[in-house]
Amino acid sequence: MRGALAAALGAVLVIPLSVTATTASWNDREWAYGGPIGTGSLECDGSTAFDTRSRGTFLAGQLLGVNLDALAELEEMRLTVNADGTAVPSPGDAIDLGSTPPTYTYANPFDVTALGIVGVDLTGFTVGLPGAALGAANQWAQGSSSGTAAGASGLINDSGAVLVSDDTPPDQLPTPGRIDITALLPAIAGLNTATLEVGAVAASSQIDGCAALREQIWGIAPPAPVVQRDYGIAGLDVVVDAPAVGALTGAVTAGVADLEDAVAALVGQNGLIAQTLRTNLALAVPGVAAASVTGTVTISGLDLDATIAPFLDLTLDGNGFTIDLASGRILLDIERLSGPLNNADPNTELVLDASVVNDIVAEAGILLDEWSTDVTDAIRAAIRGAQLEISLTTSVSAVGFTLASVAITLDASIGDVVDGNATISVAATAAGGLPGTINTLLGLAGLPNLTSILSLLNGSGGALTTALVNLLTTELINRVTTLGATLSALSTPVVNALAGLVNALPSVVSLMVNVQPDQPGAPPGSTYIEPGPRSTAEYAVTALRLGLADFDTPADIAHVRFATGSAGPVTLP
Repeated sequence: MRGALAAALGAVLVIPLSVTATTASWNDREWAYGGPIGTGSLECDGSTAFDTRSRGTFLAGQLLGVNLDALAELEEMRLTVNADGTAVPSPGDAIDLGSTPPTYTYANPFDVTALGIVGVDLTGFTVGLPGAALGAANQWAQGSSSGTAAGASGLINDSGAVLVSDDTPPDQLPTPGRIDITALLPAIAGLNTATLEVGAVAASSQIDGCAALREQIWGIAPPAPVVQRDYGIAGLDVVVDAPAVGALTGAVTAGVADLEDAVAALVGQNGLIAQTLRTNLALAVPGVAAASVTGTVTISGLDLDATIAPFLDLTLDGNGFTIDLASGRILLDIERLSGPLNNADPNTELVLDASVVNDIVAEAGILLDEWSTDVTDAIRAAIRGAQLEISLTTSVSAVGFTLASVAITLDASIGDVVDGNATISVAATAAGGLPGTINTLLGLAGLPNLTSILSLLNGSGGALTTALVNLLTTELINRVTTLGATLSALSTPVVNALAGLVNALPSVVSLMVNVQPDQPGAPPGSTYIEPGPRSTAEYAVTALRLGLADFDTPADIAHVRFATGSAGPVTLP
C-alpha cells in the first residue's frame, strides 16, 4: 500500500473533496469481506458512513527555547467528523467556512500578532492577500462522513489549496517571517545581527478514505490516487546587517565630501587656482611682483552627490547572494547552498554546502571591484566634464612702478585642461608712465626692459596652464584615485564576512522539505497514525522542517515545523 501511495505523490487528485470516488469501471460496487472487519459491505456512493480526522498546523516544535506547541496562539486546527454526521472542530471557536453536511470545513487563522517570542517576528505571514481571504497564515481542515478528509496550513485559499510555488508572483506573497539567529552564529568580523527569513510556506493533504480502504482491505486499485499531498516554500534566506558594507558606502560619501571641499577651496578670487596663477605669473619674469587678483574663478556643472547617488542604492546580485549597498546588508540564499526547496521527493534533506565558499568569494570580489571602478569612473567623469571658468585681473610691478595690467582668462572643461586641449589666455598691457625712466631703472636692477617683460607675460599662458593642471590633478584627480584604493581595501572585509557566513551556516541551520512521516527517510521523532483493520493511516506533509543549532554546541539543536497538513485516519465505525 505504501509503495502505491508513494508512487501517487505529487499527482493531482481529480476527485473534489465533496465528491466520492467513481466506481463506474467496477462490475459490482458492493464488496464483502469476512476477515478482521467481519462480513460487511463498503460502498463509495455516500451510503456508507465514516469517521474522519484532519488537521492543519502552521507552526510547531521548539524555537529559541520556546515550546511552540504549548502556546495558545498557535493552536492548530483539528476537525473530527463522526459517522453520524456530527462535526467536532477544535478550537471550538474555529471559523465555519460554510459547511454543508455531510461535508464540514473550518479554519483557525494563525494569530502571530499575539506571540511574544523574543527574536521572532512572524507578523508578515498574516498579510491578507488575493486568494487568501482569511490571511496568508491559515490553518484549515475539512472532513465528510462520506469518507473524504483534508488538512492544510500556510498560504492557502479558502478551499485549502496551496498558493505557493516557484512561479508565484512576489506581490501575491506575504513578507517573510524573521528569526534572529545572531546568538547562534560565531563572531564574524564585518557582520552584526543575523536574521533567518522564512518566506511563505504551505502544505496540504487530502484523502479519499473510502477508496483508500477498498484498496487497503480488498486490494482493489482505485481509478485515481486516493491521497494527494502538496507543499510550497517561497524562499529561505539569511540576512545580516553588515557594517563592512556600510563602510564601503560611507567611504564614498566621505570621499565626495572631501572632493566638494577641495572644489570649494579651488574657486573664488582668493582660492587656490587664483593664488597659484598669481604666483606663477610673477615667476614668468624674475624680480617682478604680482598684485592681488580680482575677478572670478568658478567650476560649474558638477554635482557629485547626484553622481554617486545611484551607486549607493545599488544591489549587487551574485549567484546565491546579494550585497545591498543601500541598507548595508548581505543576503544569502539558502536554496543556492542546499538545492531546490520545491518539487522535492518526500523527506528530502537539503544539505547546506560550504564548499561553494570559494566561488562566492571570487564572485563577490569581482562585483565589488567592478562597483568600485564604476564609482570612481563616474566621479572622475563628472569632474572632467565640469566647466572651469577663469576671469582674473592683476598688475605687475618692479623698481617702484606698476609695469602692466594683466588679464588671465579660461573657459573650458576640466578634462580639456588636464588633457592639454585648453590653454590659459594671458593679455598684458603697459600701465603707462615714463618708459625711458622705467627701462633705465629696470636695466640698473638687472631686469629686462618693459617690452620684453610684456612679451614674457603674454607668453606665460603655457606655464600657467601647466601649474593649473598640476593643481587640478593634485586636488581633484588624485583624490579620486585615492578613493578607489580605499574602496578596494574596504572590499576585502565584505568578502571575508560573506565567506565567514557561508562557512558557519551548515553548522547552524539544517532543513528538510516535503516531510512525510509515513514515508521512508522520515526524520527522527516523526510520528503518524498507522493503518488499522478498519481505518486508513494518517497522511501528513510538512513543507519545511527547520533545525537551528548553536555554532559552539551543534548537538543542541531544536526543530521547527512550518506548515503541516494532515488527512486521516478515515475509519469504518
